[in-house]
Amino acid sequence: MKNFKESKLNEKRAELKGLSKPLRKLIDEGQIETINEGLKKIYQSEGHFRLNTLRQWNEMGKIVKKGEKALLLWGQPRKVQKPKEDIAEELDEFDFWPVCYVFSNKQVVDRGAK
Repeated sequence: MKNFKESKLNEKRAELKGLSKPLRKLIDEGQIETINEGLKKIYQSEGHFRLNTLRQWNEMGKIVKKGEKALLLWGQPRKVQKPKEDIAEELDEFDFWPVCYVFSNKQVVDRGAK
């Protein structure tokens, strides 16, 4: 089961990296300040205006509709020990950022409304 979870996480991380890399240019051009800001703009263009974690929506009395897939953002970076030099060359900046799963206003309903 652990290998399946790690595989899914690696899949989501790769998906998020793919979305994030083109946004680096927008940061360099001063159009956005962070990768997450760019990701949120992409989601907003699809009608996802309010993003919260599952826990946050539940605290507001909302539940995620069955079958909805989480949207991806980068979480707060983890503190890790400095990798050995031979490993450090294989890592990129996103390897230290956890994946944050969020849902939008389009993906939730009031509890009991199903």
